[in-house]
Amino acid sequence: MRDDISRWVGDGITVALIGNGTAAFAQAFQEDFAFEGQLFIDPELVSYRAAGLRRGAAAIASPSLFADSARALRAGARQAGVQGDPWQLGGAFVIDQAGDLRLASRSETAGDHVAASEVDAALKENAPVIVESRERSPLARVANATRSLLDVSPVGSFDRIGFARHALGFNAEDLEVDLYGQRALVTGANSGIGYETALALADLGANVVLICRNAERGESALASIRETTGNRQVELCVADLSNLADVERAAAELAKEPIDILVHNAGILPDDRIESPEGLELTFATHIAGPHLLTSILRPALEEGGARVIWVSSGGMLTSRLELNDAQWVEREYDGVKAYAETKRAQVVMSEQWAEEFAGTDVTVNSMHPGWADTPSVASSLPRFHRVTEAILRTPEEGADTVVWLAASPAASDVSGRFFFDRTPARTHWVPTTREREADRRAYWEFCGGAEPNRTTSFGLAADEFASD
Repeated sequence: MRDDISRWVGDGITVALIGNGTAAFAQAFQEDFAFEGQLFIDPELVSYRAAGLRRGAAAIASPSLFADSARALRAGARQAGVQGDPWQLGGAFVIDQAGDLRLASRSETAGDHVAASEVDAALKENAPVIVESRERSPLARVANATRSLLDVSPVGSFDRIGFARHALGFNAEDLEVDLYGQRALVTGANSGIGYETALALADLGANVVLICRNAERGESALASIRETTGNRQVELCVADLSNLADVERAAAELAKEPIDILVHNAGILPDDRIESPEGLELTFATHIAGPHLLTSILRPALEEGGARVIWVSSGGMLTSRLELNDAQWVEREYDGVKAYAETKRAQVVMSEQWAEEFAGTDVTVNSMHPGWADTPSVASSLPRFHRVTEAILRTPEEGADTVVWLAASPAASDVSGRFFFDRTPARTHWVPTTREREADRRAYWEFCGGAEPNRTTSFGLAADEFASD
């Protein structure tokens, strides 16, 4: 295609080539191939993501790889070394002077390049304009219209069947976004929904901070995300959300730069009552005290970034009330599953309270539940449930979908104080007996220290200080 490029340049066509290697590699390319157009480098793959170009080892290792390599060698190309991202595929686009798209060719595999004749056709004055839009199909409209009628129970709704049905109504363009320059914090990011959330946000170009309590697992997740996405702007912060002193230490560092996204995902489901270093019941410390304190300390950075804050709750909270009298399980016989459900209910309440607290700012706060997802924590903490439902559980990626949507989609930019399930606002109470009073909600908020919690004075009010009947 070298002769074709010369011909196009000679005809007054601007030809621009974007690579993802170094400046030195680009200069060598220009000298070796006598490239006559404009040459740019994009090592952070911003333009590649904006153009919707594919990436991945599976796409590179195509059946035609060796044939394409041989063809390139015959044409005089020599691969002396790897520069940039070896897994990134390319594409070709023709854009007219009015900014209209005349050709969009995205490589499906390595060696899948546009033909010069296709470019010539797109360069003609009468070439049609390409409008890349996706209208909702009739099937999508039916899926959305019937959703409330079919979501009458967790079975067929919380499972993978429910996700597949709900996904028919998703707008694919909602996540065709570029998060380059945005800073996202994800707790519990080394596995399950947290990992998939961090992976997706990194793939969209965000600078992602993985907040993990285990350094080894966090380093493994960090390496995997960098390798999979090609995004080098991924960092690790080792911190245990149940250890409030650890939260304070980590937050002091994390608050030094604006934050655009904060995902409270870290979770735990112990069989026995365990206390945190501050003497809090571990599930409460991990799901409520730690995230609440972290949000408070990060508040200036969240407001500076106009952040989206997402609390990852659970469908299990739908059968639980807000516990006012023994949130720490001091008086009751400990039940790990019930403690988990109670704190997940409390997360929804705390999310709504924080949404009110941030009213008047650009910060939005929402909660969601991921449905029944096949995560390592479910397999280890709920083995019986996992055995029975394994065949219908969602993948962690499907469980993380709404988290990513809330964090990145323009469609969710102005929503705050809501509870979501599969990209749609959902009711927080299925039965009247789980509904709390406004006085109870405020009492729980104050029990947690209000908007300015302190690890030495909050989370420890006596039961009789809660609202009473």
